[in-house]
Amino acid sequence: MKEYVLVVDDEQSLRQVLGLFFKKEGFEVDTAGSLVEAERSIAANAYDLVLTDLKMAQPEDGLKVLRAAVQKNPWTQVIVLTAYATVETAKEAIRYGAYDYLTKPFDNANLRKLVRAALARKEDDAGRRKALRESVRGTSAYEGIVGRSEAILGVFELIDRVAPTDANVMILGESGTGKELVAAALHARSPRKAFPFVPINCAAIPETLIESELFGHVRGAFTGAVQTKKGLFETAHRGTLFLDEVGELPQPMQSKLLRVLQERSFRRVGGNEDISIDIRIVCASKRDLQREMVEGRFRDDLYFRLNVIQVFVPPLRDRREDIPALSAHFLAKFSEKHAKPIERIDGEAMRALLAYDYPGNVRELENLLERATIMETKNVISIGSLPPNVTKFVTQEAVGLGRNQESFPEEGVFLDTEMDRLEKIHLQNALEKTGGNRTEAAKLLNISFRSLRYRLQKHGIE
Repeated sequence: MKEYVLVVDDEQSLRQVLGLFFKKEGFEVDTAGSLVEAERSIAANAYDLVLTDLKMAQPEDGLKVLRAAVQKNPWTQVIVLTAYATVETAKEAIRYGAYDYLTKPFDNANLRKLVRAALARKEDDAGRRKALRESVRGTSAYEGIVGRSEAILGVFELIDRVAPTDANVMILGESGTGKELVAAALHARSPRKAFPFVPINCAAIPETLIESELFGHVRGAFTGAVQTKKGLFETAHRGTLFLDEVGELPQPMQSKLLRVLQERSFRRVGGNEDISIDIRIVCASKRDLQREMVEGRFRDDLYFRLNVIQVFVPPLRDRREDIPALSAHFLAKFSEKHAKPIERIDGEAMRALLAYDYPGNVRELENLLERATIMETKNVISIGSLPPNVTKFVTQEAVGLGRNQESFPEEGVFLDTEMDRLEKIHLQNALEKTGGNRTEAAKLLNISFRSLRYRLQKHGIE
């Protein structure tokens, strides 16, 4: 199979030259002349390599191409082209996940060498990806996150790809899905792991106190400030600051956060000394921040600074196959906590747990099992220890309804993610039905063989 390359540059002559170069080298190649064209191509195809100019119509267009490529497929390698004056920005691109940069003008020999090295790393990444999957399937866990479904494996793979970079990460998902665990895993897999991981829930701090909590204050800055206090930014120096529910930040605080991200320094409340910091920002929200941005409640410039890489944590109803492993994990935890020798969950109770939709996600399952551990009088969790809203799903008819008529969450859904999930399921079902025959699978799906191949690459289906 030919390797697939996207060339992005707003100079038509350079696009043509690079297109001819890659074709002569035996690659399949597409070209794009703008950020919009590049994003459209990346959305429709699974590229092995993206070669993009760093600065096109807008100074950050190249970084946005990088973000789109890594977001679509964490294993796509990206090389940026740059003029000498933008080398520092190119180095920033490497911190955000690009393989390397090439300074204009360049010769074909250097380009050929760099491309081959990038694709060799892609092969190494494929080996690490396989090892990660085998490890998770053996233990059903990754950095404290329990599960081995395809949905959660995709999250683990993205964490593994993004953690070594310095890119800011936005974690999205419903309440109770485990966004803080994902943030902690990003930190634990990063070069910053020896330094602090500092979480803060932006929704839990009163607006009058949040500036002092984040940036600290000097003695006498306000009534009650009897001594100088470090803020959480300072505490997280050289580590990771996790801003949970970042969408709850008031507008004035959003402006100050943006300034810190741009200048990498801040002042304590009441102070006049600039304090430099070296931190990575990971944030999370259950809100649709794009909608918040469009409606003027969240700054667009801050959104684009925070949302370099996006990680979506799937709801529990989309990874039901993880419920037994999660249940065993919580059962062991609460048996010890409450000194009750619970050995297992019986079949009827497990069927009820598998059929329930979990509007509160993993957190709700955890609470259900703590309640069941407390209520159970024997050493096996029975259906009688589960609440009525869960046990009503245990009949066969109710199980069918529970699986096929999923409730629509109040905060909405991430439609692109849902569509990707359904596409992956149909691809896997078609391959299973045809015994792995891709030509026949493409016919069943009413798509071309080439389209099938790109979709399989996109979802990492071997």
